[in-house]
Amino acid sequence: MLKGLVGLIDRLFAVMGALAFSQFPLFIQQYQQNLLGHVEELKIQLQAMQSAASVTGKSLQQYIVKFLNSADTDFQLQGALMNNMVERYYTLNDSFQALQEASIYFKPFLFIKYGDWKIAKLTWQSYKIGISFTSEGAIYAGIGVIVGVAIYGLLSKLIKGLWGYYYQAEEKSRI
Repeated sequence: MLKGLVGLIDRLFAVMGALAFSQFPLFIQQYQQNLLGHVEELKIQLQAMQSAASVTGKSLQQYIVKFLNSADTDFQLQGALMNNMVERYYTLNDSFQALQEASIYFKPFLFIKYGDWKIAKLTWQSYKIGISFTSEGAIYAGIGVIVGVAIYGLLSKLIKGLWGYYYQAEEKSRI
């Protein structure tokens, strides 16, 4: 009976690991969609600024520098805001491109390196759990099985060690 229960528990850990890890490709897909939305919105804003700059024959950078070098603090702040928008566009676009072009094995590392945590948090808040039937989902599910079984193995060794320590202490107290 106990062996059957132990066998069931290790399978439960394997299934939980597979389900947990198979969520990664789905989360990344939703994250990339949100990221692309931010990139596209910034692109629209930059195009509007570029149009305004071209009216007076300036490049976007010259236009921003004019604001930054103004004696008026309000214009300086507007220049800083525009400059931050340009920088954010390039940062988010580079992040999107890196994830888009990455192999399935490197996506987690690139997500950690280039991910925008505000966008990731927003993605997580609206994330819907699902099952991925792609090869990427299957690979991550397989990794999850291995991790789940490994966690079960570590926990069972820890429990057996503590259990054995408890019984040894109890035996010594009887003597």
